[in-house]
Amino acid sequence: MSTPEPGAAPGEPLDVADRRGPTDFADLAGDPTEPPRRSRGARVARWAAIGTCVAIVALWAFVYVYAARAKPVDRLADRTFARQGQEICAATMARLAELPPASASRTNVDRAAVVDQTDQELARMLDDLDGVAPRTGNDARMVREWLADYRTYLSNRVDYAERLRHDASARFYETEKQPGEQITIPIDTLATANDMNACTAPEDLS
Repeated sequence: MSTPEPGAAPGEPLDVADRRGPTDFADLAGDPTEPPRRSRGARVARWAAIGTCVAIVALWAFVYVYAARAKPVDRLADRTFARQGQEICAATMARLAELPPASASRTNVDRAAVVDQTDQELARMLDDLDGVAPRTGNDARMVREWLADYRTYLSNRVDYAERLRHDASARFYETEKQPGEQITIPIDTLATANDMNACTAPEDLS
């Protein structure tokens, strides 16, 4: 005699679908291994994020390319002064290289004397640069301001040498072109922008 399956009425066989266990209904809920489909809003947000990233990269690429090609602000239109200035400054730096290093001086008086010699060479260099400086236009304005900054720097050196002569602990101080910017920064900026590397401020006091 057969025993009725659970859930079936006496004498009534259980339906085939009712014989399925819990795992038999996986096909009704879909394959759990398949990734869930993204909604339309999620796809739109994803592509918007990708587009934003591409736009940012393109923007920075343009900035770098433009900056590389852009003319420096302190670049002179006429290259004549730049060529002559480099020659004048190079000759001055060659003479300065023959002087003993100020830092190697035995006493503060000796150090002050070396600074004095350097300052005399720089003063002559500035006079020579002024003699070939442009006289009209924007180039003239830029070079005139640059030479004025250089002479201010030279006056700082002269003041330092005078104090050093009487005080071994004297320190060198630079005038600020503007708050937080030492006067040698605009001096070096114009010099390097115009391929006048020999005309940058000497570093003998650093």
